Amino acid sequence: MSLSIGVHIYEKLTSSASLKELVGDKIFPVSTQQATTFPFILYKRNSLVPNVTKDRYATGDNVEVEIVVADSNYMRSVTIAEKVRSLIDRKSGEYKTFSVVDAGLISTDESFAEDTFIQRLTFSFETEPNI
Repeated sequence: MSLSIGVHIYEKLTSSASLKELVGDKIFPVSTQQATTFPFILYKRNSLVPNVTKDRYATGDNVEVEIVVADSNYMRSVTIAEKVRSLIDRKSGEYKTFSVVDAGLISTDESFAEDTFIQRLTFSFETEPNI
């Protein structure tokens, strides 16, 4: 169920007209798979840890996701990262097999490589199964 956290990320990011104005349709899971132009967004699941009770019953998962903004313009990369944060942080969602009950930004960093400004945001999600 929570392996599909990308559904939540994609839905939240593509629902924003203002983000679409900045990056168009260039929001990709894991990799661009082909050459693309700046700016763009990548997202990937870093980890998934089941929430297990004392009787070993899984009550949901804690999922960590990294979202990367890549751009040739520093200020635009920061603007996009701020927009991503506002769309993901503290946002819930209900899907066919799971629900996101909590989401929070846990870390950020930035770097520069090969003429690219990179803004990295890491979020933690708490999910529950929809039974």
